[in-house]
Amino acid sequence: MVKDEITTTKYLIHSQINAKGFVEKPDVVGAIFGQTEGLLSDSLDLRELQKTGRIGRIKVDMTNKAGRTKGEVIIPSSLDRVETTILAASLETINRVGPCEASLRITKIEDVRAVKRRTIVERAKELYQDMMEDFTPESSRMIEEVKESIRIPEIIEFGEDKLPAGPNTPDSDAILIVEGRSDVLNLLKYGIKNTIAVEGVNIPKTVADLTKDKTVTAFLDGDRGGDLILKELLQVGNIDYVTRAPRGQEVEYLDKDQVIYALKNKTSVDKLKNQVNYNHNHYRYNNKHSYNNDEKDTKVYDMKQPVSEYKTDEHPFKQKSPKTYKNEPEHHHIQQTTNHHKNTSEIQIHEKQKDNKKDTNNKKQHKKHENKQENTKNKPKKLNKYQKILNQLAHTNMGKLYDENFNELKEVPVEQIYDEIKITDDVKTVIFDGIISQRLVDISKEKNIEQLAAVKMSEVVKKPETIKIITKRQQQ
Repeated sequence: MVKDEITTTKYLIHSQINAKGFVEKPDVVGAIFGQTEGLLSDSLDLRELQKTGRIGRIKVDMTNKAGRTKGEVIIPSSLDRVETTILAASLETINRVGPCEASLRITKIEDVRAVKRRTIVERAKELYQDMMEDFTPESSRMIEEVKESIRIPEIIEFGEDKLPAGPNTPDSDAILIVEGRSDVLNLLKYGIKNTIAVEGVNIPKTVADLTKDKTVTAFLDGDRGGDLILKELLQVGNIDYVTRAPRGQEVEYLDKDQVIYALKNKTSVDKLKNQVNYNHNHYRYNNKHSYNNDEKDTKVYDMKQPVSEYKTDEHPFKQKSPKTYKNEPEHHHIQQTTNHHKNTSEIQIHEKQKDNKKDTNNKKQHKKHENKQENTKNKPKKLNKYQKILNQLAHTNMGKLYDENFNELKEVPVEQIYDEIKITDDVKTVIFDGIISQRLVDISKEKNIEQLAAVKMSEVVKKPETIKIITKRQQQ
């Protein structure tokens, strides 16, 4: 059968024929038409179907060997699925081909359209791959060239070092210092034209001189490179404010909202230095205080004075036998003994007073400790409410959002809590079974959230004064 005739049909009926004797192709085709004639209704008669083109030309491949004939018969069909299966089943009624006994068995009915669909998909993949390789890079390059042609004329080369900068940098009273040329281009895209790039970790003299006469904000990447540039700027330049891209991100990839948010939340250098000095002094004070406590304890221990430090082996307050002299009156000896007893009594009274004073101090400390424990027990009910909800949420990986009157707005999974806060209005309190991150603090500040309660808090650098952060560890 011609290939074109097969591909115009819906189904192909595949069958296997076996004959006990030597038969030829016309014998097989004649048996198919002759033994199915009148078996089915006129609408399924093979001769009529072939005349109307709903059955294609029958293809027969025969092999004769040792007096037997085997072959495959393929019948193209454009009938629907039910009619095709009925016609195929009728073929299995054939029991003779020519003068020989024979049997015909349907092996499969192939859906030609499914094969076509698979072929279409595979070819479409090839065409798409070719299109991506041939056209996409070219199209992307065209788009970038157009964008670059708009931005590049705005970039200038500033100073002796010919640093990339925005066109307003020489005349502006305030400038932004960024890391590289791509950062300048990205900020130009959002209309920020008073930028200059340092082009590396080593700060050029041009930038150092520029910081003396202008209000300077360092807008740096959130990686180690940004940390190094900030340290260098603090040493060689006179910068006023610092802001950073989110940790792990770069300025050149920030969108407009992220850029505006970063510039809006910049930190003054004086405040940054005070925080560093406070942390350093606080550390030194704690260490010194701890050392002094140890020193004080050592002195208390030394005041016990081992017996070996005294001049004699006797106890210092042990009563000694009075000395007598030949010419000494007897009453003098009695007076000396009396004075000795008096001194001993005074010492004992002094020791008793010291013990009483010590007991009084111990009682005061004990009472102070009891008051502290009592204060700990009488914590505000508000904390107990957070504690109760945190205990309910423990090991559930869930969180709850509350409004100003502490009415529950919704309960959400922890992994979706950032997105839910972003799209939910009137949220004032967030309690969840997780960790408070800088990203969550930032969105909470943006949404005017007042309380954040969770199991613990990660390294949060910027803690807004408007947000009360409560962790489970603090409440225990």
